[in-house]
Amino acid sequence: MSRQQRIKFVQEIDTQNDTLVVAKPFKVEKDERRRYVRLEISSPMELQKIKDIGGRFWPRGDHRVITGLILNISASGVLIEVNEPVNEGDVVVMRFTLQDVEELPHVLGLVKRSDFDDETYLIGIEFVSRNDLADSFTELEMSELSPDMADFDETVRTVLNRYIHRERRTAGDNGR
Repeated sequence: MSRQQRIKFVQEIDTQNDTLVVAKPFKVEKDERRRYVRLEISSPMELQKIKDIGGRFWPRGDHRVITGLILNISASGVLIEVNEPVNEGDVVVMRFTLQDVEELPHVLGLVKRSDFDDETYLIGIEFVSRNDLADSFTELEMSELSPDMADFDETVRTVLNRYIHRERRTAGDNGR
């Protein structure tokens, strides 16, 4: 995907009673092949490797923080743009804020895709829980993981579903 083909929407939003209110335009897409709605956003994020494909393990995250930009997000994962390579199969911990309102620190992810595109890397990361890591981590590694790296899978889904529900309801009200 070239840079000219990407669409990024950035805008201010209001919060009312723990609900995000978004002014148009904000692109919400449902791809018939996908299980979850994908939101096209532009939001800064950080990640650190926990375990790489070579088996190196950092229980509290690699000391090197990789910064990037979230291009889209769904209840199952994110597509990000970074300037440093991240390999398919790496396990990472991410920190990001949705629309400067919902902060999500310590989100566990598994890199499912890594493509080089015009001097940047496009990285597809699937959200995972601690239980999902049990097959690829030893018992010792699991016990050494930082307790902060909890199961954020449900938290991410709850935040996104609340936002998507509000967006759909707002779109329905505008159609009257």
